[in-house]
Amino acid sequence: MQELVDLPGGARVATDQVLYNLTRRGIEYDLLPWCQHSGLPIMAYSPIEQGRVLRHSTLRIVAERHTGVTPAQVALAWVLRQDAVCAVPQSGKPEHVRENRGALDVRLTSQDFGRS
Repeated sequence: MQELVDLPGGARVATDQVLYNLTRRGIEYDLLPWCQHSGLPIMAYSPIEQGRVLRHSTLRIVAERHTGVTPAQVALAWVLRQDAVCAVPQSGKPEHVRENRGALDVRLTSQDFGRS
């Protein structure tokens, strides 16, 4: 990203769209901190890993702790918990769009992160 930003016109980069979700966290080592420091938002695609993360029992347990919250909403809330990170969840049905929107209201707790 630094090389891109250093190119002529590179300062016009508006976001970095990357694979980021609970099972694909590699950007947390260097890219995410660099983008946050530089004020460049991250656009996370496949935030629920095409539904695969929904099979994890921990997501279901966390969702059950929050009234009326689905595992998909927990997965999206986890991605969206950080400033300057947005998500691009795929949705082909109106009910999924509403479910995705509901993730914005989920407030994960330290217990949800395994910190008591």
